[in-house]
Amino acid sequence: MSEEPTVFRCHVVAENAEALREFVHETRPDVGCRAVARGSRAGVGLDLYFRQDQLDRARAARSAPLVDITAIENVTDNWLARKEEVGAGDRFADRDAVPHGLGRKE
Repeated sequence: MSEEPTVFRCHVVAENAEALREFVHETRPDVGCRAVARGSRAGVGLDLYFRQDQLDRARAARSAPLVDITAIENVTDNWLARKEEVGAGDRFADRDAVPHGLGRKE
């Protein structure tokens, strides 16, 4: 099995919406299900998702000086940790047992 790419959730803040829009247009990050830009004292912020290689390119992008990029969470590590919590086997096989793992549709 191939190694999972490292994905980071980053909070990106720009002075104004146009600068943020330019950065997103240039770097093409994953904006998630519902991208909502929020205003703050620092400007306009948005959570974006980048693979490690995309994040490196985004930090070197022409529009990068217009924004502040803060890595918030390593999404891949969190997902792998959650995946380890899932048991193996058919959790519905024995009616008297406490369910563990994923169920199997029969």
